[in-house]
Amino acid sequence: MSSKASALGAGSSFQAAQSISPRRAAINAATKAPTEGAPPPVELSVSLISLNPANPRSELGDLTDLAGSLRDHGQKAAISIMSRFTYLEANPRREDELEEGTKYVVIDGNSRLAAAREAGLTKIKVMLDEDLGSNPDEILESALVANIHRQDLDHLDEARALQQLLAVHGTQEALAARLHRSQGWVSQRLALLGLTPELKKKLASGEEPADLLRLVGRKKPEEQDQHLQQLKEKRAQEKADKQAGAKTRKRNSADGEVSAASRSARTPSSAPDPDGRTPVGGDDHYGVMNPAVSASNSQDSGRTGAVPDPRSASATNPPQVQMPWADGVATMDIIFSKVLEHERHRMIGRYLELLGGPEAFVAELVAASTPEYRQQVAELLLENQ
Repeated sequence: MSSKASALGAGSSFQAAQSISPRRAAINAATKAPTEGAPPPVELSVSLISLNPANPRSELGDLTDLAGSLRDHGQKAAISIMSRFTYLEANPRREDELEEGTKYVVIDGNSRLAAAREAGLTKIKVMLDEDLGSNPDEILESALVANIHRQDLDHLDEARALQQLLAVHGTQEALAARLHRSQGWVSQRLALLGLTPELKKKLASGEEPADLLRLVGRKKPEEQDQHLQQLKEKRAQEKADKQAGAKTRKRNSADGEVSAASRSARTPSSAPDPDGRTPVGGDDHYGVMNPAVSASNSQDSGRTGAVPDPRSASATNPPQVQMPWADGVATMDIIFSKVLEHERHRMIGRYLELLGGPEAFVAELVAASTPEYRQQVAELLLENQ
């Protein structure tokens, strides 16, 4: 029986360049066939490859820059394709949607294939992988994972693909495990599908940020605009507070340097005077006379009694620390250093209560941390359930 590739008329050199799938690697291991030294990607005519009609990306967008890069700098990564025959085995109803005369279908690299055509290139580097999926959902999953790793998929396209895969895997937890992501990551992206049409348009155009709209999407349609405005105002206030805090720290630092220089200029020299005594106000603490000098002075004067403390009232009764309430970072540094370790969990718990609920906490966390940090937090929380 001839192979699928030979039935389609592919040359033997291209067949040799196929990537080794886990299934084939297991067969090779059992039969002692070599599994190392797989050939590098090969070039194939762009006219032989069809765009994927089921690609997660609904629109390819402006390919001018990508086309220019491919033309001027060359192709850095091969696209992944499967044979037309195998694709139609998994998607029998899509035959009319494939480009006429093609023998392969791109799974990962739709944009690069389209850009190569726009740039006038005749060939493109490819890797053939017949194990990218045996049904529509598996093929969609392969394409979605590739786009997720590049992080360049449109937010709504990503959410729609996740929703389709959710119907296959049943739960967000199962889908998250399949994609090697957290359940929170899946939930946040699916929330975008609950946005009103107006907010979806603003998301697509970049007018509104995706991280805030993921929080808004869980609200009722009539509440979404107001909630988004509240989140934006909160973020703007936090940004202003942060800038004010930075200015305060800078000003305090400058004032401290000036004050130190002023105190240094006012401090008398501690060099001994001609009769060998150290003047009061020298380098001894707070300008207190040393005991030897005090005793000598007392004997010389013939007077008795305690030596008066020359320190000022402010030195003996230091002022209370003034909390830098306009600087959240400095304030937290002070609080964290003063609160006992076993009391910190109570302090954090009370802070969460004052925020007024999990949504407010999430909004705070989003505004104060990076996506990578929030993902780590979500994964740790799920591990401890």
